[in-house]
Amino acid sequence: MWTKGLFYGKSATLQISFLVLFILIGAVFSSLAILFIYYVCYRTTAGMTDHADFMRFTQFVSSIATFLLPALCLAYLCSYKPRKYLFIEKLPDGYILILVFISMFLLMPIDNLAALINKQMELPSFMEPIENWMHQEEDSAERITTSLVGNYGIWVLIANLIVIAMTAGITEEFLFRGALQRIFSQWTSNHHIVIWGAAIIFSAFHLQFFGFLPRMLLGAYFGYLLYWSRNIWIPVFAHFVNNAFAIIGMSNEPMKNNEYINGDISTQHLLPYTIIAIIMSIFFWICIRKIRKVSISRIKNLSAEE
Repeated sequence: MWTKGLFYGKSATLQISFLVLFILIGAVFSSLAILFIYYVCYRTTAGMTDHADFMRFTQFVSSIATFLLPALCLAYLCSYKPRKYLFIEKLPDGYILILVFISMFLLMPIDNLAALINKQMELPSFMEPIENWMHQEEDSAERITTSLVGNYGIWVLIANLIVIAMTAGITEEFLFRGALQRIFSQWTSNHHIVIWGAAIIFSAFHLQFFGFLPRMLLGAYFGYLLYWSRNIWIPVFAHFVNNAFAIIGMSNEPMKNNEYINGDISTQHLLPYTIIAIIMSIFFWICIRKIRKVSISRIKNLSAEE
């Protein structure tokens, strides 16, 4: 079709403007569609968060419309090879996936400590209204998460893994790593700026400011995985594993109440947990060096074959 590659070679400013436009259109239309369906089913537009199954449906639809479709549209308009634009051409290497799985396990204590630091954040007194709003957003997100994820049985767990882990992993990575990092790379050749810039926007987009730091760190790691592997399915898998760990932990009562798993570390256990995090961070560093080495080697072999 004539629209394919329409914005090829155009400025990054134009491309990101259209990406934002696609996101807004997707968010508005999905919200209207969800409200309409909810009204048809329940004859009211109030109390939506009280229906966990409908909230899963809402999250699924909004993720597709707000994250995935804008990324796909942008890739189609900005490249004659959309699959290559989003790094979705190749299947991931199994050995790298195993290393990524291990690395996500090793990263958990580090991420939990970052979350503890983030929760201590206090804004100046003149910004108290903003801080109150941030707390309200955090409480609202926590209530929704609690209603979705609980000890409700195996089928609810599977549904959560599909919607919260798999769907979120695919849609968010396609947008923030596949599309956004691609655009940012046109502004600068410094891949660190590209990766961390996308990670900051990724974290801010969730509107959970007391979890901003750990989510930014995760976003940056996903960005480096894409940079090393040139394969979007690697960060998609890492994102899925991270969300799956959280869902499984929150779905099991003993695990949910275990501070070493849920990350709510008490003062008396903070020192031993920090020691564990430092030890695991060393193994994490070794693991990601191996991921980087194997990924680069795979890319060189594929280039030689082509």
